[in-house]
Amino acid sequence: MDNARSDALEKLMNELEEFELNLNQYYDDAEPQSIIDSHLNGKLNALSRYCKAFGWSELATAIQEQLPVRCSAQETLPIIQGFVLPEMRHLVAQLDLDAEPAVTDWFWDFVHPRIKALAQPRIEAGFFGDAVEASFKEVNDSVKRLFVEATGREVDGAGLMNTAFSPNDPIIKLAELDTETGRSTQQGYMQIFAGAMTGIRNPKAHGNLNPDARKALHLIALASLLLCKVDERI
Repeated sequence: MDNARSDALEKLMNELEEFELNLNQYYDDAEPQSIIDSHLNGKLNALSRYCKAFGWSELATAIQEQLPVRCSAQETLPIIQGFVLPEMRHLVAQLDLDAEPAVTDWFWDFVHPRIKALAQPRIEAGFFGDAVEASFKEVNDSVKRLFVEATGREVDGAGLMNTAFSPNDPIIKLAELDTETGRSTQQGYMQIFAGAMTGIRNPKAHGNLNPDARKALHLIALASLLLCKVDERI
């Protein structure tokens, strides 16, 4: 989307999101009601044209079904503000998927310190796949260290996770196992840990995973969550 059109659409969406209806004024006086209806009709027609231009036919139809606004602003605004505008913002974001997202400090503030130390410099250098690989290797190595300390044996990858987090006799216990909720939590995280090794770490190690920046950040956030769960063991 070009900058001029993007700015105009953003301005229009902001105006509609901020539009507040004074019900007393709207229903007590025909003149302001007419002005408000006319104002909304113009903005919604413009919004509908944007939707048609981008091929968002479902949203264009949803807007057209509200037109013309005639003494119906109270019913129309919740539909536009609660459904159409959030959907449009989601779709606008999809138009810019090729643009690499800027990773702000707040993201790294939430990431586990050991994952941050490994992933942040790689992300900033543009090595997205390496950042993901290093993050999940750290998850694997952290679990392995605890497992070796407890058993004296070395296991790796999904097999390590299935053994270390097994709800039957876990080496790393994440929940109390005398309740169904606790056993489900243990089982669920065991599957997530094992799945991450099989579906994320191993494909990258085999050269099959080449994420863009956006996907890399999602995966790094998952690695961070898993390492935080290890730290929370009981």
